[in-house]
Amino acid sequence: MSTNQLPGVAKKVFYPCKKCETERYQVVLAHISSKSARLECEVCRTKNTFTLDEPKSARRSAVPKRSAGAKMAAHLSRWQELRKNQSSQPTPYNMKALFETGACVQHPKFGLGFVIASNGQAIQVVFEDAERSLVHNRQ
Repeated sequence: MSTNQLPGVAKKVFYPCKKCETERYQVVLAHISSKSARLECEVCRTKNTFTLDEPKSARRSAVPKRSAGAKMAAHLSRWQELRKNQSSQPTPYNMKALFETGACVQHPKFGLGFVIASNGQAIQVVFEDAERSLVHNRQ
């Protein structure tokens, strides 16, 4: 997608969610104008507005931003530390299974991951390449 064109309706966009306070995939519901679109967060269903300008940060931080390489290095070292401390066999990922914080998960696409946060229907999992939010405990 070019930076001067809105994504199509029903397409997914990785954009900050105001309620989740993190970047999530959101579905484009409608184009509001030539430079903005209405989005819905896939996790919490909050409606957000996408603009072609840079997204505004949900909160300002006094900590200076790190470069992408530094973030990736920090992420990778976190994953390696979790893997080194792994004490159990990985559980195959299944959206119907219930995962607790600290669990080791084997995902068919993303590989080995470690659950760092768990709530009712979502878990945050650190994989070797990225941190992802996955569903769990679906009935």
